[in-house]
Amino acid sequence: MALKRNDKIIAIIGVIILIIAGVAIFLYSSPEEETPVVIKEKTYTYTWVSTEENQTFTDTAQKNKEYLTDITIELGEGNVLTDVNFWIKWKDDRTRGILFNKGEDKLTATIKYGDQEETHKSTKSADASIVDFMINDVPQEEVFTTDDEDFDPIQYINQKYFDQNKATFSLSVKVVTGEKLLTLRPLKLLNWLLDQGNKFNLIITYRYYSYDYEEFLEDNVPPTGGQADEGDTYSHLTYTGFK
Repeated sequence: MALKRNDKIIAIIGVIILIIAGVAIFLYSSPEEETPVVIKEKTYTYTWVSTEENQTFTDTAQKNKEYLTDITIELGEGNVLTDVNFWIKWKDDRTRGILFNKGEDKLTATIKYGDQEETHKSTKSADASIVDFMINDVPQEEVFTTDDEDFDPIQYINQKYFDQNKATFSLSVKVVTGEKLLTLRPLKLLNWLLDQGNKFNLIITYRYYSYDYEEFLEDNVPPTGGQADEGDTYSHLTYTGFK
C-alpha cells in the first residue's frame, strides 16, 4: 500500500531525528569523575610537668664597695619558667667580745627583676628568704587540631611560649663593717684593717614546666608519643661577676 504524501514526510522527519540523536550520542563524552580530596586532620594533646631546681653561688662583698652582678636563669626552648625564690645566707666572719659581740657587720642585699625590687637588711648573720618573683603563668593542658601537613608540634610550642624560658635579675650587695676607723686603740684599728667585708651565699630556687605531647590521627591510628629532645629540658644559671 502506497504511503500518503504526509506519511512520507513524517517518516523522513523521524529518520532525520534518529540520525541526529545517534550522532549526538556518538559525539557525547561524559565528564571524568573527580576524585574527592581526603583531608586528614591530626590532633595533638599537650601536657605539662613541673620541676623544681636550685642553684647556689658564693662570693664576697667588700666593705665600701658595692657588689653588682646579673643573674640569668635560662632553660631549653619550650620550657616555661614560672617562679624564682632568692634566699640569703651569711655570717659575720670577724667580731670581738666575750659576753657581747662588738664590731658586727651589716649586710644589705637588693634584687631587681624588671620594675620589681626587694631589699633585705641584716646584722651579724642571716638565713632567710629575700623574695619570690612570679615570672610567667603556669601553662595549661591543650588540645590542638590541624590539617596542615607541615605542622611541627615542637615548633608550635616553642613559638607559643617564646622567651618564657629565661629571666635575668640584678643583684646588689653592700657590707658595712662594724669596726670604726677613727679610734686611738690599736686593737680596734687592727680589727678595722682586717675586716674587709663578708662572704655570702645566695640560694636560688626556681620552678619551671616542661611539656609532653601525643598525636592522634583521624582514622584512629594508634597514637604516637612525642616530646622535646632531652637537650631541650636542661637548665642552668649564670652570673656575670663584678661589674
